[in-house]
Amino acid sequence: MRWELKRIDVWSLVKMSFFLYGVFGFVFGVFYALLFSFMRNVMGYLGGEFASSAAETFTGAFIIGMIFFLPIFYAVIGAICSAVFGWIYNILAKLIGGLKFDFSSEKDNLSISQDTTKSSQIYE
Repeated sequence: MRWELKRIDVWSLVKMSFFLYGVFGFVFGVFYALLFSFMRNVMGYLGGEFASSAAETFTGAFIIGMIFFLPIFYAVIGAICSAVFGWIYNILAKLIGGLKFDFSSEKDNLSISQDTTKSSQIYE
């Protein structure tokens, strides 16, 4: 069975991208928060200007802000980029054709193999 993707609904692509990029942004935000927290502790052990209370306050606010900022940033930028790419795909699909997919099922493969065994039995 052959299918062709001729058009992408841009609004559904934007909604899905916004959600998925928001989840990825949250995961990356937690990862970066843990990384900066670890680095803040390392810098605190080194002493000097990194051990000051102002630097720790800024770093702590930065870590907490990263968990909230990155999901929103990733979701908005990802949704905008997905909308642009979906729009470009729709234009190109009209001009040169869409993506083509071939699908098959186990049932189709089974019937083909049964047909070949029947035909081989006829010739024997």
